[in-house]
Amino acid sequence: MSDNFIGRTIYVAESAPATNDTTGFEALTWVQVKGAQVMPQLGVTHSNIDVDDLGTGFSSGVKGMGSGRESTLQFRTIASDAGQEDVLGLAADQDGIGAVKICKGTGTDSGDGPAVQTGDVVEYAHGYFHSAEPNTPDGSSHEGWTVTFKQNAATITGVEPS
Repeated sequence: MSDNFIGRTIYVAESAPATNDTTGFEALTWVQVKGAQVMPQLGVTHSNIDVDDLGTGFSSGVKGMGSGRESTLQFRTIASDAGQEDVLGLAADQDGIGAVKICKGTGTDSGDGPAVQTGDVVEYAHGYFHSAEPNTPDGSSHEGWTVTFKQNAATITGVEPS
């Protein structure tokens, strides 16, 4: 049986954590962003450094500096959704600093995805939001928008606290 991404929900906080660990993230105030269609792709990429060796005449690659991923989130428009308003506000803000929490809840689905319960696995990341754009209006799209999130530290995996 394969697992899919259905049932994942995303939450946003309008600040970065004091520390990049579960304690720091759990101290933030989270708001669910409804209507998620594409979640951010969290992770870190590394540059490649080529090290020349004149003796062998060969360059070897070594892992260089890490950088958080930059990815696009997509949402269908839900009028008066506080989470969507928060994300759009962050994207318009000069700094755009915020955090995301991605969950696969195991609780009852109230119409906005399964509720997150104590012990459910969560992923946290902080960075900044930018470049909010409405979807192109055409015959095969919907009313919605995209925003870009640039991760600024390693992803933290934890569990929903009690």
